[in-house]
Amino acid sequence: MWMAALLVLATDAWASDDVVPPAPPGAVDSRYKVGAGDVVQLQIYGEAALSGKYPINDAGALDLPLVGAIEVLGLTAAEVAARVRERLMAGYVRDPKVTAWVDAFQSQPVQVLGAVGKPGTYYLRAETTVLELLGQAGGVGASGVEQIRVTRGAMGDAVTVLDYGDLIATGAGNVVLVGGDVVYVPESMVTVMGQVQTPGDVPLRDGLTVATAVAAAGGALETANLGRVFVLRGEERLRVSLRRVQKGKAADVELEPGDRVFVGLSVL
Repeated sequence: MWMAALLVLATDAWASDDVVPPAPPGAVDSRYKVGAGDVVQLQIYGEAALSGKYPINDAGALDLPLVGAIEVLGLTAAEVAARVRERLMAGYVRDPKVTAWVDAFQSQPVQVLGAVGKPGTYYLRAETTVLELLGQAGGVGASGVEQIRVTRGAMGDAVTVLDYGDLIATGAGNVVLVGGDVVYVPESMVTVMGQVQTPGDVPLRDGLTVATAVAAAGGALETANLGRVFVLRGEERLRVSLRRVQKGKAADVELEPGDRVFVGLSVL
């Protein structure tokens, strides 16, 4: 009985003209400003026909039945609600109670390219820094990364180069991103030469070894001498027997940025 009484009280309170519907749980950062492509959810108390999801068109407006186009470009969700309320009060709804929030984020794309776990396009949902976006993209997935480039502007003419070590250590250069930015993490490379299918550069991912680098270069040719594989590292020359590595009799060698792997020719 007491549960039924509470339900009745709750229903009566919701029906009262003095009650404003609560904001949805998990509402977006109140500072987020909507743009073309975003979808706004409007909750207009007592007006089911007007409540719903409204995409913002290329002109920065949403189209509301009866009212027509309402310009909302660059407004926060609270400001959108206030503007919709203002328009509804102009002869359409008496004292409307409006709640608005962003249902889909599509207006502020940022691209993340290069040596990250999940490269692709991400849509800003709040104030987001380079480090925060790299976290969303699965983090930097390569060894020896030294720089990160942030390109801004329609023509790509504004490029900021960040020192990755300083960015991680002290946050230096951890700029706030805006829609249209491109964040590029250059991949470190190693070079595989000699008797392999496709000689050339191979991206240096964490844990890349001589054996996996040779495999990434298409594998060794039949003319290769797997006992005479060398890693050229600065002034060093490290000999690796891939034959012994494959048999589990020798440890593979993990590669470093700038290494060159040379697979020798078998002497018949």
